[in-house]
Amino acid sequence: MPWIVLPIALIFIVISPIQGHAKDSRLSVAYTFGVYQPSLKTLNRILGDPGRAILQDPNYLLPRNRLLPAEKRNIVSPPIAGKTSFGLDIQYEANKRFSLVATLSVWSGESSLSDEIDLFLRQDLPPDTFPRSATYDLKITQLWLGWKYNLIRDPDFGRFYLNIGLFGVSIADLTMDSVVKVNRPDIDLSFASVSSTEAQGIAFTSRFGFGGEYYVTKSISFGIDANYILATSSKIKVKRHFRSNFSTNLPSPPETTDLQNIPQVPQEGDQLTTAVVSSQNVTDLCEPGDESGGCGRGAGSPLELELSGFMVTGVIRYYF
Repeated sequence: MPWIVLPIALIFIVISPIQGHAKDSRLSVAYTFGVYQPSLKTLNRILGDPGRAILQDPNYLLPRNRLLPAEKRNIVSPPIAGKTSFGLDIQYEANKRFSLVATLSVWSGESSLSDEIDLFLRQDLPPDTFPRSATYDLKITQLWLGWKYNLIRDPDFGRFYLNIGLFGVSIADLTMDSVVKVNRPDIDLSFASVSSTEAQGIAFTSRFGFGGEYYVTKSISFGIDANYILATSSKIKVKRHFRSNFSTNLPSPPETTDLQNIPQVPQEGDQLTTAVVSSQNVTDLCEPGDESGGCGRGAGSPLELELSGFMVTGVIRYYF
C-alpha cells in the first residue's frame, strides 16, 4: 500500500503549479518514508558468533545430541538489514517560530539463513541430517512528541528548521523462528517442525536533527528530515513461545541428552538473556551460567537492543 500512495503523491506534486503557502494554515498531516538503520551491535554480534547464544532462541533450544553441540545449534546469520520506514506526522504551528509535532514511524528488519543439522528421530534409528531455516525478524514502532524551531521561514517558498523529539517511545518486537523439515518416507515420518519465540522491549527515545520544507501548492509541501535517534532497550521480555513438535515423536537415545542440563522452556515474562556457550558431549556450559554452571533459567546476561542510528525521511505534507 505505501508503494502505491507514494508514486501517486509524487506525480501530483510534479504536475501541480507552484502557488505558495495558502492561508498560513496552522494544522497539517504528513506521510513520511525513508531509511533508518539502528545500531543493533549486540544482537548482530550474537547472530554472527556460533559461540554465543540467546538462551530463549528456538534454534538453540532444538533437541541436543552429541552431533549437535551449541556451536551448530547457534546458526550463524547475517546482520539484520534495515528496510524502508514509513509513518505519519501531525503538526500544529503555534506561532511563526515554533511548531508542535507528533510522529509515528514503523521500521522492520530481518536476518535469515538455512543449513543442515543432525537429529535422532527414534531410538532404533541412527541420526540423520535434515534442512533447517532460521529467521530473526525485528519490528520497531516509534512515537515522538516534539517541536520544530524555524531557522528560516518564507511563507511563499518554504522553511528550514531544527527538529527535536522531546519525548519518545520505541517498541521493539523481536521474533525468532526455527523450521526443521523432516522427510523420511521410508518410515512414514515426514513433517515440518516449527518453533518460535516472540519478545518485546520498550525504550524511551529522543531524537534531534534538521529539516527543510518546500511549499509546492496551496495545500501540499514536500520536505526532507535528517535526524539522529537515541535509544537502548535492555528489558526484552518473552510474549509467546511455540515449542517444536519433536516431543510428539519417540524419545532420542538416552546417551544423546543430559536431562539435568536442558534449558527450561521460555515462559511469558521471561527476560531474553545471552551467554557464551560451549558443549561438552551433550552438556552445555554458559558464561555467565546458572548456579550449577549450566544454561537453565537464571543463566546469561540481559540482551540489549541498541536502537540508536540515523533516520532520513522524505515528507509529503498536506495543510488543511
